[in-house]
Amino acid sequence: MKKIIYKAKNNLFKLSQESRKLKRPSFDELIKFRNFKKKKFNKFAISFAGGRSGQNWFSKIFNSHSNWIGSCERFADYEAFYRYVTYYKLPINKDEFYNLIKLNSKRDMSMYQNCLISSPYLSFGIEDIVTKLKPDYIFFNIRNPINTIESLYKKGWYKNFENKKIISPSIDITEDQYRSFSRIIPKKDFLDKWLSLTRIGKITWFWTTINKKIYNSFNKIKNIDKYYVKLEDADQNYEFYERLSKKFNFKNLMTKKKFLNVVNKAENKGDYDKYIYLYKEWSKLEKKEFENIISTQFHYYNKIKTNI
Repeated sequence: MKKIIYKAKNNLFKLSQESRKLKRPSFDELIKFRNFKKKKFNKFAISFAGGRSGQNWFSKIFNSHSNWIGSCERFADYEAFYRYVTYYKLPINKDEFYNLIKLNSKRDMSMYQNCLISSPYLSFGIEDIVTKLKPDYIFFNIRNPINTIESLYKKGWYKNFENKKIISPSIDITEDQYRSFSRIIPKKDFLDKWLSLTRIGKITWFWTTINKKIYNSFNKIKNIDKYYVKLEDADQNYEFYERLSKKFNFKNLMTKKKFLNVVNKAENKGDYDKYIYLYKEWSKLEKKEFENIISTQFHYYNKIKTNI
């Protein structure tokens, strides 16, 4: 029943003006805005995350207001490829990708005044992105590791990597190209160890690797407004929304009921019919791998505080 209700609400959202705002523009449309000059009243924000962190929902909050457009994974195919080439440090010129994101921001600011671009695929190039695109604000969206790993497991991460001998970097032919580029694996020395881990261990490595990269990049970046958003603090929290609205000057404050319904506008909740492998069901080995990887590779989660 939950699945039916969610799909019905989501289909209604697809008919709305908010949904039409998010339609992926063609390149021919984007280049019409190449001469747009950003003004003081135009604000540009970028959200970075590791996936399954509420980032899609967060962008929909911004998109719910007439003076903002908040998009997530609008160019998912290019963005996933960007993750691939930046993580593996492949000798590929990325200037046209930066130009794509820049043109997208110009179009959005021209049409809606303010723009938030969200993607879990940008996180290995944060310093270059901030230098080249010059956003006014950056966000780090993060969710606690247990719930994130449960969600990634449910979504099928690394399900076809068991009992395989793989050379990194690689292409996963068991998935479509978009997912293959997004599902990175370790480089060099740690790969053999990683291949011997359970799926939970492999996904834990991913969670720690990407969030550590974001965390370290945020610490290096200066002279920009940086915001940390823990899903546990923000999720369905109307007081958080009121602070967010004040900070970013949202027009037409949503009622609590409308704010709580934003979750039904995000398409990325997952399939209700798929089994969720909860932490309490993990084996002793899976829990041991989880604890070891978290403690040695990214033990900063409890230090991160939501600062909105």
